[in-house]
Amino acid sequence: MQKFIIMLAIFMQATALNASELSLSTRKLNNVEITYNYTSGRSYNLKFAESGVSYRYLTGSKPERWWGPFPYQAFEVENNVYFVSWFEDGYGDYVTLYIDFNKDLLYGSAILSAKTVHFHGAKITSIKYK
Repeated sequence: MQKFIIMLAIFMQATALNASELSLSTRKLNNVEITYNYTSGRSYNLKFAESGVSYRYLTGSKPERWWGPFPYQAFEVENNVYFVSWFEDGYGDYVTLYIDFNKDLLYGSAILSAKTVHFHGAKITSIKYK
């Protein structure tokens, strides 16, 4: 029993140390707009605001239409590197992006319409700060 308690104490201490290294949620992306092209051929224009994230599907059938805003969560995991996610209520889309402004790269994972999986990398072609 004593070994179990010691192992439990070590595990709890290790978990606490790892949790303290996690990034806090950020709103640093507000007023940032990016355009990017996925390796699949899809292109998007994305803008962040306090009200949420909005996007245009530039290679879709309505490239002028903005979708959103959708409430989003973001972590700055390294300097100028963000991990972002949002859920599109009403559409069933859940999107997660890894955005690296240092390398102008983006990786996206999404479950679209609660059934189709999207998992691609992209090159960021434009960044605007408003």
